[in-house]
Amino acid sequence: MTDRNPLAVDLPAVSDSGAARDAQCIVYVMDVAERPGIAHAISAVFAHRGLSMRALIADAHRRPPRVLAVFEGTQRQQKLVGQVLARLHDVQRVRALPADSPELRAIAICHARAGLPAMTDVSLQSLGDAWLLSGSYAAVDRALARWQAEGLIDAVSRSLVAA
Repeated sequence: MTDRNPLAVDLPAVSDSGAARDAQCIVYVMDVAERPGIAHAISAVFAHRGLSMRALIADAHRRPPRVLAVFEGTQRQQKLVGQVLARLHDVQRVRALPADSPELRAIAICHARAGLPAMTDVSLQSLGDAWLLSGSYAAVDRALARWQAEGLIDAVSRSLVAA
């Protein structure tokens, strides 16, 4: 008899047909125990299912510590991941927020080749050859994606906080 991985869940494979079309961005906000290995356990939930996170952000200075995992997937994938995260021993609470939730705020610093066009839902501040952006997570993400596609920016660093 073999030992079974406690993170493994026997479910049918998620079909990729139409997955890109139905994918939505969600942020799991988790209050966690202050123990080594929690980031690994959270990452394993995604990895063991062949899923990728867009970001994993930990705030160890907060009490209890908080981890945010940004994920883009179908509603079925989001529900599955949320249920498994909630069952992790060191996860005390999980909230799943849509990327455009007013509770999620983002900042980014990016190097720009020239001035950046103004956007109504993102605050821009020039730092010389770099720019500081702030706003909702979804708005900052859209602005960065647009400007990267247009070749206006590179060398982006960003962070996310949840109320």
